[in-house]
Amino acid sequence: MIIVHAPTEIAGQMRALVSGLRQAGYKANGYNWFQSYLNYIGSVINTDAYELIKLIDPLVNYVDLFHFHNGNTFVVNNYDVPLIHERGKKMVMHHWGNDVRTVKGALMMNPYPIPPSYMTDETIHENLTFLSKYMKHAIVQDYEIYPYVSDYYEHVHVLPLVCDYQKFPYVYPSPGNLNPVIIHAPTNREFKGSYYIEKAVGELKLTHNFTYFAVENMSHQQAMKSYLNADIIVDQILCGTYGMLSVEAMAMGKVVVAYVREDVKSKFPPDLPIVVANPDTIRDVLLHLLHNPELRHSIGKASRAYVEKYHSVEHVIPKLLEIYSKIQ
Repeated sequence: MIIVHAPTEIAGQMRALVSGLRQAGYKANGYNWFQSYLNYIGSVINTDAYELIKLIDPLVNYVDLFHFHNGNTFVVNNYDVPLIHERGKKMVMHHWGNDVRTVKGALMMNPYPIPPSYMTDETIHENLTFLSKYMKHAIVQDYEIYPYVSDYYEHVHVLPLVCDYQKFPYVYPSPGNLNPVIIHAPTNREFKGSYYIEKAVGELKLTHNFTYFAVENMSHQQAMKSYLNADIIVDQILCGTYGMLSVEAMAMGKVVVAYVREDVKSKFPPDLPIVVANPDTIRDVLLHLLHNPELRHSIGKASRAYVEKYHSVEHVIPKLLEIYSKIQ
């Protein structure tokens, strides 16, 4: 089976999946038209929309399965989907969050307001209606996103975020460290709840010893070097689930703080080591971690083990191949 991933790289996941498929012996390639300062490196060809359009005809003749990402295909407005469908090619859409997360749905499920998607609710509905007319299968990373797409597709598969953890060095928080390092990486301050995080940090700084800094506007490789020095990494505290930063931080043996809604958490393995915090509890959660260096150490060890068990290439790629086998 020949597989192509396109056209939007989200948190390095397209690269990781393509690389994992190749390791499993499949012919796979990826094409990305979304460039960002994170500058992910890996087995994907960076291109632009104009060049990508030129590839449609040769790829449709050559490829068996198209794995699309973030509600996008090769052409703006997804006008190529009917053509690919007519050629009898297999397709699956991998939704990542803001491409499907409606304001109405978020208000119903999440007690904390999050910034609206870059699209209106009406546009999201139209896109999902169009895509699901030609694709029967969709993939999401967890059950936070699942409800936004479950009414559209016949089959929605949950595939964990994938992490090649062996490439990540790890340093567990020292159980004797009385001046821990807290890092927050606000790639999108409004979405991640950075205001609440930094308000809590500012209050705690008045009475406690620790070092805090925000990692912003760095490439992915530069950011990883900074994370290695952290004891605690605060990810997103509004959305209701954890993202790729949390996975990579856990792979590095760090304590991760994020808001995971109870209904979403119940679907994850019971040994999820993420320390749950929201805007109302973030100060107290950080205070507890500051007072307990041995707890930080044990959570760091559990974090690395969790990624090895549930987010590794060896765990995720077989699940992806199982999904592919169900697509007609």
